[in-house]
Amino acid sequence: MGGNIVCDDLWVIGRVREHHRPAEELNRELREYLGRDELKFDIKETGYALSRSGQPASDLSEGERTAIAFLYFLKTLEDKDFDVSKGVVLIDDPVSSLDANALFSVFGYMKVHTKDCHQLFILTHNFSFFRQVKNWFHHMKGQGKKKLEQRPARFYSLHTTLTDGFRNAAITRIDPLLEEYESEYHFLFRQVYEVANDTTPETELSQFYGMPNIARRLIETFLAYRFPDSSGDLIKRFDRVEFDAAKKTRILRLLNTYSHSGGITEPEHDPSVLAETRDVQSVDDKHYSGMVNLLTPAGEDSL
Repeated sequence: MGGNIVCDDLWVIGRVREHHRPAEELNRELREYLGRDELKFDIKETGYALSRSGQPASDLSEGERTAIAFLYFLKTLEDKDFDVSKGVVLIDDPVSSLDANALFSVFGYMKVHTKDCHQLFILTHNFSFFRQVKNWFHHMKGQGKKKLEQRPARFYSLHTTLTDGFRNAAITRIDPLLEEYESEYHFLFRQVYEVANDTTPETELSQFYGMPNIARRLIETFLAYRFPDSSGDLIKRFDRVEFDAAKKTRILRLLNTYSHSGGITEPEHDPSVLAETRDVQSVDDKHYSGMVNLLTPAGEDSL
């Protein structure tokens, strides 16, 4: 094996022996990474000295320390004593203390430097970073059966429990909701879409009882993006939609009647109204088509 290298936020295990050229590359990448150039690596004996505006650097921020450690770590993967194609690499939350813009830089650099490693472990608390990593591996899984067999990916969660005063942890497969969907909105859309396109005639009305709540949340999210300058009131935003007035009234009746309740067995709660759940209309055909396409990602049929 080519050995193991670990990057844990700040601490780096490993050394780049031929470090003259890496120093130049580190300075360029650090400048691109942070968006400023006052921090600089200077070669000193068999290592580096870090300066800020020509003076010895001190009191680095958490973000700066994380960026420096991570960039240096990625550079060690190119060391001639480490064969990345045979090595095992573990990266522990490289976006700690970094802002949202730096997150994409971290992912980009990590992806380039680790794509050829034998085995890669990535740990993170950051959901946005998790989504980037997940999409990267899902893209690999979408490159045909042969590619999937070569680079399988698995996603896990670390769960902690407190039993008799002792803290325990267990690694389990990640919840499908987190792995399969980009966001809650994508999940809600799929639930509504599948019910709307289910042609099974034997479906009982009781199966639709949760759908008005799901549909209401989906519509509220959609309208919040469609009309960001409107108040949070569903009816006011819905009034701005250019759509058949009668159909809008039917939709609002379904959403309001069956997602709220002011009492028990109110007369207007006619269960037969639930049968209209499948009668879904689109007010944004391009958006709707795009969401439907996401349900069957390109390349999925080739697996």
